[in-house]
Amino acid sequence: MEINTEINKVFGEEMAKIFASSISEETLKTKAEEMWKQLSNKPNEWGNKQNSDIEKLIKNTLLDKLHEKILKILKEPVNEEMMEAHARELIDKARKVAEEAIVKSMANHLASTALSAWNVQDKFVTDVLTVLHTEEERLKRYF
Repeated sequence: MEINTEINKVFGEEMAKIFASSISEETLKTKAEEMWKQLSNKPNEWGNKQNSDIEKLIKNTLLDKLHEKILKILKEPVNEEMMEAHARELIDKARKVAEEAIVKSMANHLASTALSAWNVQDKFVTDVLTVLHTEEERLKRYF
């Protein structure tokens, strides 16, 4: 049984080589171009271009590799000290952003209230608030 399998395998390979050698270069080139067009064709469904077959294959391969790397990283032990330091850093940043938002909101409210109390025109209120925001952005660049 194994001898027959080996004979068929060798015979099949030799037949394939003979068949392949009988195909002209032009035919091979034409078939290769047809296959490339088929692989790189972007189908159009309901006016939306879809990814080609080759793009889908590449994307799936990359996603599989990325998935493997993510699983590998997740299996690594977690350094508790680093995790706590990172969490504290995030909290500090969040507090700073919250404080800046509160100060900005208070400044806008006080400016609008003061200007509205003096019956100043809306255009002037808008101009003053624009200057406040511009000055705030300018100061951020330096600090």
